[in-house]
Amino acid sequence: MATNFRHSAENIRREVETILQRAGILCRVFARGKDEQSLRKKLERESGKYSRDGKMIQDAIGIRVALYFSEDVEIVAGLLDKEFNIDRASSTVDVPKADQFAVTRHNLIFTVPEQHSGDVTKAIGSLPIDKTFEVQLRSILSEGWHEVEHDLRYKSKKNWESQPDLSRALNGIMATIETAEWSMRKIFDDLAYRNYKCRKWPEMLHNKIRMRVEPHLSAPLCVLFDADLDLAKAIFRIDRVAVMSVLNRARPTLPINLDNLVYIWNYISVRNSKINELTPKFIVDTLDSLYGKLVDVISVEEVEETDA
Repeated sequence: MATNFRHSAENIRREVETILQRAGILCRVFARGKDEQSLRKKLERESGKYSRDGKMIQDAIGIRVALYFSEDVEIVAGLLDKEFNIDRASSTVDVPKADQFAVTRHNLIFTVPEQHSGDVTKAIGSLPIDKTFEVQLRSILSEGWHEVEHDLRYKSKKNWESQPDLSRALNGIMATIETAEWSMRKIFDDLAYRNYKCRKWPEMLHNKIRMRVEPHLSAPLCVLFDADLDLAKAIFRIDRVAVMSVLNRARPTLPINLDNLVYIWNYISVRNSKINELTPKFIVDTLDSLYGKLVDVISVEEVEETDA
């Protein structure tokens, strides 16, 4: 049984991590390549389910992306969709109902990139394994819950069959996690507001945008904000998801730094003439190419619709 998937899994992990780091996403990326024992158990446990001319195993290589903030899940899904060939029919997004306690699961299936195809083909041998890899997207807090649940409940289902109250209680912990995630975002927003009140503009943006970016803002922009608090307030209201969506579309043309995030937000929402004068021409040209030389103010909703 040829099952050396660990090397390919690590290579793909590094590739995914590089993509997300360049996009400024705060996250941790992990990889798993199924070993011989794990694959043998899977084939024996589901005897007859998989065959070379039928349904094949698609998760011999697994990538887990644990995001600092759950609101970034859709952004990361869009980034990976641009970079890799997704199998939409096999991918699943399980969103719990309003009256349920459960993890929102994003299990996305992608074709193995050409540069890794040879190694994966050798590892597959004659087994009913597809040349794909699975990416699971979760928040970093829910990832910890999932690890416990997977090892101690999912792998011991019979032990939980007659314990519905305890099973629901375990699920109920997700409600606490969701509250913790909301509270964490609120703390950073409050810190950004305090920075705004103290006119600490780089710190304000850094805490509001919550990206992998240096907390440095150029002197000309700081001078503008010092002189015009209404402008500073408009920048404080930056929509991080909208700006990150623009960066997604413009990547890798626009470097990620606080100045460029201000220029983007000004372009898509604020439209301040003084910031326009400071905006480098290549940034204006890039955004014009995406949105068609905007003249009037455009809304965040229009950005999101264009991005969709």
